Parts: sequence; C-alpha cells; structure tokens
Amino acid sequence: MKNEAPLIKYLKDYQAPHYLIEKIYLEFSLADEDTLVKSTMDVKVKNAGEKLVLDGEELIFISAKINGEELAKDSLVFTNETLTISNLPTTDFVLEIQNRVNPKANTALDGLYKSSGIFCTQNEPEGFRRITYFIDRPDNLSVYTTKIIADKKQCPILLSNGNLIESGELDNGKHFAVWNDPFPKPAYLYALVAGDLGLVQDSFTTMSGRVIDLRIYVDKGNESKCHHAMESLKKSMKWDEDRFGLEYDLDIYMVVAVDSFNMGAMENKGLNIFNSAYVLADKETATDDNFYGIESVIGHEYFHNWTGNRVTCRDWFQLTLKEGLTVFRDQEFSADLNSRAVCRINDVNGLRGFQFAEDAGPTAHPIKPKSYIEMNNFYTSTIYEKGSEVIRMIYTILGPEGFRKGMDKYFELFDGSAVTTEDFVHAMSVANGNYDFSQFKLWYDQAGTPKLDVNFSHDISTGEFKISVKQSCEKVGGETIEKKPFHMPIKLGLVKANGEDHFLTLKDRADQRDISRGIVHLKNEVEEFIFTEVAEKVVPSFNRDFSAPVKIKSNTTKEDLAFLMSNDSNEFNRYESFMTYAKELLQEMVKTGSTNVEEKFALAFGKIITDDKIDDDFKSLCLTLPSISDLVQDQEIHAYTESKKAIDAMTKNLALRYEDEFIKIYNSIVSNEGEFKVDAKSMGQRKLKNLCLTYLGESSKANEFASKQFKAATNMTDLLGALKVIVHNNLASKAECLESFYSRFKDQTLVMQKWLGVQAGSEDDSTYETVLKLLESDVYDKTVPNLVRALVGTFAGNKAQFNHESGRGIKFVASQIKEVDKINPQVASRLASAFKGLKKMPVDLQKVARAELETIIAIDGLSKNVYEIVSKTLA
Repeated sequence: MKNEAPLIKYLKDYQAPHYLIEKIYLEFSLADEDTLVKSTMDVKVKNAGEKLVLDGEELIFISAKINGEELAKDSLVFTNETLTISNLPTTDFVLEIQNRVNPKANTALDGLYKSSGIFCTQNEPEGFRRITYFIDRPDNLSVYTTKIIADKKQCPILLSNGNLIESGELDNGKHFAVWNDPFPKPAYLYALVAGDLGLVQDSFTTMSGRVIDLRIYVDKGNESKCHHAMESLKKSMKWDEDRFGLEYDLDIYMVVAVDSFNMGAMENKGLNIFNSAYVLADKETATDDNFYGIESVIGHEYFHNWTGNRVTCRDWFQLTLKEGLTVFRDQEFSADLNSRAVCRINDVNGLRGFQFAEDAGPTAHPIKPKSYIEMNNFYTSTIYEKGSEVIRMIYTILGPEGFRKGMDKYFELFDGSAVTTEDFVHAMSVANGNYDFSQFKLWYDQAGTPKLDVNFSHDISTGEFKISVKQSCEKVGGETIEKKPFHMPIKLGLVKANGEDHFLTLKDRADQRDISRGIVHLKNEVEEFIFTEVAEKVVPSFNRDFSAPVKIKSNTTKEDLAFLMSNDSNEFNRYESFMTYAKELLQEMVKTGSTNVEEKFALAFGKIITDDKIDDDFKSLCLTLPSISDLVQDQEIHAYTESKKAIDAMTKNLALRYEDEFIKIYNSIVSNEGEFKVDAKSMGQRKLKNLCLTYLGESSKANEFASKQFKAATNMTDLLGALKVIVHNNLASKAECLESFYSRFKDQTLVMQKWLGVQAGSEDDSTYETVLKLLESDVYDKTVPNLVRALVGTFAGNKAQFNHESGRGIKFVASQIKEVDKINPQVASRLASAFKGLKKMPVDLQKVARAELETIIAIDGLSKNVYEIVSKTLA
C-alpha cells in the first residue's frame, strides 16, 4: 500500500494566531532519559471563543492548569503533533503545563537532546514543540525566563538565553541557574545547554562604552583552539557598529561548540550553538578554508542579532528575510576583511555550484516559497545564497548610502516585530524617496535562473556601441505562472586596448545617472543600450561583479575572452572570462573527444601564471579549471564520463606545458615562507602553492613533491593539500600517507572528517570500495551528522563516482538515505538532494535512480523530510 502523502502548508493560508504567549517561565529538571519540563505561560487572548492549538511532538504529557485550576480531560484533545484546549477564559490567562522528554533517545537532534555528555537544544525551525507544548511559530514572540536544575558534577555549566539573574546549590548534589532574556523572541531562538565544558573568556567594549562579557564554551582540552573564533567575534561586533551602527544589546554573548549538530550554527539570542567545525581551529588541525569559514560563520550568527532576532520572520515562508539579508552582511564583512574580488568569486562559485543546480532541478523554488511539507528542507542555497544576491541587487540599485538609509529605516519601523519580505522592501523604498521596487519584487516570487542573450555591435565610424539584451526564464519546480521580466541592475564597462575603461555616455535613456556608476537597468524582455562617442576598439565587460544572478550567452569572441583574461580592470570579470573560455573549450572537447587545448587559451593561461601584478589568492582562482559540476549544468544530458575525460586532458596538457613555471612558483613560495599567519597574503600564498602542487601531480615528479610536502608540513593546509594530491592521483605513497594521517589524528573527530572526505572525494574508480570499507572504520559514526556529511555526503557530491555507469554509486547513496532517515531525517534529506539531476541523467542511470527512489518513497514510516525531496524529484 502506498504511503499517504504528508500535508502541504501554503503561504496563502497564513492567519495570525488566535492567542499569543507574552511571557513564559520554563523549569527543566534535567535527566538523560526522563527530563521534566514545567512551563508557565502568560497567554494573551486575541480571538475569544477560539480553541487554543499548541504544537507538541514526542512529549509525555503530565498535566495542564489554567489560572491554577487543573483542566478536565474533555477539554484536551491530543494528536501526534498537537494539543488542542477548549473551554478557555475570554480574557488573558495563565497556562501551566508539565511534560517529560527523553533527550538521550533524540537522535534527530531537534528540540532537547543529549550527545557526547552535553544537553543541547536546536529549535529552528520547529524543534521547540519537542520540548514542551507551545505556539511554535515565529510570529508568537515571548519573553523567556528559564530555570535549569541538574546534577552539578555531571553538568557544572547551565546556560540559556539572555542574562544570568540567579544561581545556587540544591540538595542531592544538584544546582540551578536562572536566565532571563528581556527581548521578546519566537521559540526557534530559544536555547539551553548543560554539561561539563571548558571556557574561553574575553570582552568587547561597545561604541557606547558598555563592556560585553564574551564566552566560548567547548569540550575541555579544546580551549586553545578558540582564539581565532574569539577574534572573529570581536571583529564582527566592531564591523557591525562601523558599517551599520548596530550595537550589541545584552550584557553577555555566549558561543557553545558541539560535535553533533545538524546545521553550521544557530543564532539563538545571546547563546549561539555552533557545530564545532565552525569554532575550533589551530594550524595543526584546521585548513585556511576552515579559518575563513569560522570567521564568516561567527560573523553570520552575530549579525543575526539584529537581522533575524531583533527583527524576525512573520512565518517560515519569509525565511530569506533574515537569511538572505544576513548572508549578504556576512559576505560584506568577509570582503571588507579580505580580498573583495576573491570573496566575490568564491561566493558566486558557491551560488553556481549549488543554487543554479537547485534552480534547474525538481526542488526549485523562489526565495519566498509558496508551500512546503517539511520546513527543514527549505534551508537551501536558494533561500540563503540567492536571497543574498537579491539583497545585493537592492544594494547595487540604491548604492551604499541609500542601502544604509534603508537599513536604518527597517530597524526604526520594525524593531521587536515579526515581519515579511514586503516590509523590508518597503523600508528600503521609503528611505530612498519611495523608490519603485514593484517590478523588482518578482525576484521573491519567481523561481529559476534567468538567462540573458546578449549581442554586442560596434560602429566605429559613428562611435556607437550597441548592446542588445533579451531576458528569459524557464518554468521550473512545477510552476504554472506566466513568467514576467525581472528588474536587473547590470554593471558593465567597455575596456580599451590599454586595459582602461572607456567613459560611458548612454544615448536616449532616462537612467543616465546610474550609467556614471557603470550601471544599466534591464526591465523589459528586450532592451537596447547605445553608447556614444566610442571611436576606438573596445571589448565589453558585462555583468561585472556578477551584479545580477543570471546565466549569459553572448557573441563575445574567444579573442575577446583572452583579452579580458589579461586586461579587464574588474577582477571578477577577468576571472569570469577565464572560466567562460575554459568551459567553452571543455564543452567542445566533450563533444569531439579531443584532448588538445586551443593555443590561444593556453597562451592566455600562461600569461596569468607569469603575471606578477595580481595577488596569489586571485591568481590561484584564475588557474583553477571548471569542475564536472560546472560543465554538466550546461548539458542537455549530463555527460559525466566525457566531462571528466575532458577536464583530465586539459589539466594534464597545461600541467606538462607549464611544469617549469609551476615548479618555479612552488619553490619560490616554499623558500620564502615565514611564520604561519592567518592573513590574506599568507593564506593566498599557501593556496597558490597547493594549486601548483595539484598541477605537479600530473608530472613524473608528483610523488617526490607531494610526499616531501606531506612529511615537512607544519600546518593542516599544506598537509591536507599534499594528501589530496597523493590520494587523488593514486601516487606511490598513498597507503603510507593515509595511515600516517590516521595514526596522528584518529582521536580528533574534526580532522578525521577531512581524512574521510579526501578519500570519498577521489574520482578514481577505487573510491567506491574504499567508501564501503570506511563505513566500518572506527572513526565513522552514522549518528554524527558531520561524519555522515564527510563520508557519504562527499561521495554523493562526487559526480564521477555517484554517477558511475554501473549504477553502483546511485544504489549506495540510496541505501544510505534509507538507513540515515531512521536516525536523522534532516541529514537523510540532504543526501536525497544528490538526485536533483535525475531528469538529465543518461537514460540507463536514470532508470536505476528512479527505481531506487521508488523503493525509498514506498518505505513505511519514511520521514516528511525525505518524502518531500524524493516525491518532487520523481514528479
């Protein structure tokens, strides 16, 4: 019998709650398998006579009282997900509920759970209902006071939101702590942590002179790995004051790092809970990417204090309101602290690698979805990264000053409120002379990646340079609406032979003001822009800095791309020209089977290698070839095997041609390396050095260079860089180095994730058997999300092996989805996203994948998380 489909929730059905809980007093008596939760709630009646529906899942109900009177059983109706109370007072009342929960049995890691000896909560989006019965929705804002009672030896640290207002000793070796958060918040921002943890402490003085107590709690023994996270936090607090005038509002700011966590981190008010991967770092165990990621994620969660906490979402359909805006803010933070061009390139590569694929697949949705089955499935690249791009377009349209005015107005109007995306755009508009965003708001409602067909023509005799643009956007994700043209701000330049930009004068257009900033506005399906007084040869540099998140097809020639690779003053577009040229050639190689690299491209590639005017980090990006994922996105039927062969051929060709140059750069960096530093220059040098090593992996000297670096490495970036080259090229020292790495770090979970990931990410055919063996490794634990992501998740993202022609990769990932879903549905649903390319798979693979997905969806008791992803993929 086929499973009954879960209920779908629709944005159009939104209704404000009939009741609000203005204050809640929580008391926890913590125990591994039998935690007692008492809640006392001040309930405000909005619509008298209506029933009160409270959310509650996997709770053991004990009692309920209203104004001190026990409720009769006939006033209570329970389902698996709700408690409905009838016969209520018509005026405001106090509701008391007692229930029990089992933290130890909670492997889904939603609500209150216990892992590695630590009691911890995760309540976004709907985890609080697994703690106690409550109106668990973001438009129910409450002031929380929490009393935690626990065994003092087992849990000497007791934490919750806000400020500590009382603590003390109790009988039987127990103690308590009472926390109060004066700022009303939805339940998803509630947090509790209890356990035996180490502490790293510092302080920050705000712009008004207040001293904030900063605390990072970690497993004992890891205190020395928190320095970078603490410095990142202080930088974040200073940056938010300088850039947006936003000061922290509580007396204490706490971060807790735990190994078992479904997300990267969570912005609970005043008590951020982090995946330990985004807190712990030192040079021996963390790569430069880890250091960068910690800085970014620490910033992201801190910035949520205003964009997400002080102003929050009215409902979950508005998730991009806080996430898209806060991703934009953390991207700007990183760009201000590091190389802006490199940060922008990395951000866009992430968008293209994940969000563009999502937009083209069965789970495509607009940044403000219209419906969902399981909200956890909508913590997507579309909501976050594309949402950020939409905010960035507003920033581009209004300029830095206009955007800041809009942000100030947003907080002035909505501080302490639960609002919508329309409210945010309204604030931006009224702060800037009622700017008309009516067409722009289509970005919130229409899914898919717009495509631009761009044609350039130049009549030197008249001095007119013409740009013609046609925009389109296919229906995706089951859309039935007729797509309307988007409003897009496009940055551009006309590059002269000397590399300088030509002065821009726009003919017969009303938006001449913005052309002085190098911006034109696309608003119609077909647009034409004519620039005058262009009496010399120029090459157009279009959509600079990726000012609009679109795909572009143009009549730019290969000669133009080679010129821009070497001369464009806009670094993003210099990189973009390299990638466009490389992908064009690789697609030709895929079709023809050729292994030759076009001479013009090879020469332009060589110019980048020898260009001493660009920094090392940017150079390494401009020498990194497209991936299989990059290529298959533009293929009607995904040619995984052929794409891999083309990339391998181009890599080998360029590696051997420029072997001497790569050796020269590599040796120069090695001989001039000084003390290990985490700064843009040092990290850029290490990145370029390891890229050179990657190309040298194709040479006869590969094992010599890689093994030497592996043995001599004094930091994880160089150690892992060498291990990747050794493993991915099956070099002679592979077994020895893997064993050496394991022996050295086997007791450090975060480092073992890297060890698993390096092996699962190899495109070699031996990887499948390796992964099967690693499932039985003593370092692998399927109940720890980070380890599942490192091994199974990495393999699922390994295009060459997941899509192996035998079908074995597809069958393996499907089997893991079934197994993991019983433990942690959120992690399982992320694995299920590996099938998003189903409809473009080769026919034989598509048959295998469909059959596997059908067996998954037929499972009795399948989670809503996995059901939603798989049903949409099969639809």
